[in-house]
Amino acid sequence: MTRKTQLHQRIAYFESLRGLGATSIVLYHLGGDTVFIDNNLVNNGWMMLDFFFILSGCVISFAFLPQMDRPGGVVHFLWGRFLRVYPLHIVMLLVFVGLELVKYAGTHYAGIAADTPAFAENNLNSFLHNVFLTNVLMLDHMTWNKPSWSVAAEFWAYGLFALAAYALRGHRPLFLGVCALIAAGAFAYLTQHTMDSAYGMARCLWGFFLGVLLAALLDSGRVRLSVPMLHVICICVAAILLTGPWPHDHGWSVLFTSVYFMLLLALFASPEDTVVKRVLSHPFLVRLGTVSFGIYLIHSAVWWVLAQAARVVVKLVPGLVQPGQDALESALVSNVLLLIGLPLIYLLAELSYRWFEKPIYDLRFRQPRWVAELDRRAEAQVTPPQPPA
Repeated sequence: MTRKTQLHQRIAYFESLRGLGATSIVLYHLGGDTVFIDNNLVNNGWMMLDFFFILSGCVISFAFLPQMDRPGGVVHFLWGRFLRVYPLHIVMLLVFVGLELVKYAGTHYAGIAADTPAFAENNLNSFLHNVFLTNVLMLDHMTWNKPSWSVAAEFWAYGLFALAAYALRGHRPLFLGVCALIAAGAFAYLTQHTMDSAYGMARCLWGFFLGVLLAALLDSGRVRLSVPMLHVICICVAAILLTGPWPHDHGWSVLFTSVYFMLLLALFASPEDTVVKRVLSHPFLVRLGTVSFGIYLIHSAVWWVLAQAARVVVKLVPGLVQPGQDALESALVSNVLLLIGLPLIYLLAELSYRWFEKPIYDLRFRQPRWVAELDRRAEAQVTPPQPPA
């Protein structure tokens, strides 16, 4: 089985995990008072971002590290990553500009009070930081489309990965040593802080480069796990996620990333034909993972709109909630929002991927001539001219 075929098979069940992780974050951010949301599994949903970072570093290293030995490969990688994450990020940023205008109009013309005044936190300064993906570097709080901080963090991680891989091409042990230093530095930093988004860049670097090291470990072929060991690890991971809820505001919270490191290691290093992998290879779950980026970036806007609509409804029908109770504190209202919102988020993510994200991402195959010229010049510099026969 070729490396590409192995990677394709692995991506199938990892896509499923990505989709389930995105769904967990969606429920975590709704935060309603219902058993379907207020449970340990969902309350531990903050850990799913660390899973995304580790998985991203691992898969990207498998897929793109071999091409990082030439300038054109680096450009192609960064251009592809840009096309994959930036367009939807900008679209959702503009959606939130529209929502902020709605909030402004509601406050000034309809007399509707807002918890945070329009354009107070979501202002021009934070808008520009979101446009240039510096929000994760320059702001200590989330603004506009709040989940987008991780998009910015991961894009900077892509750049650092590409820079290190190209600068140290041909020196794999040294490259892995640098990756280990980056991961160790981020880990040490996080032990002195928290896993809050204010430290999101360090959180991303720790997870992403841990994933790069995981890919190197697996690529060596030295790790093999049996099916029973896979089941034991899956049971341990499930036990951790179903207990707690575990806090994210302690220095030792960073240790929870080891949960996903072990899970990915077990899935990668165990035989392909297992019950766990067959379940994760179900077409619906795989498709959920395929559109998971849209699920992640779109859900915050959907929840905002539905939450505001719910608050209007409970004012018109006071009997739906107890006096002084917020709409989302009602189990009935929360369940209705979940029943409407989750399928709507899935639908919007599917449409976004099919008609917007994928067509734009496919543009990466149109390589400009100057990229090929970069490779030609680089090859000419390392290949001495041959003397005439």
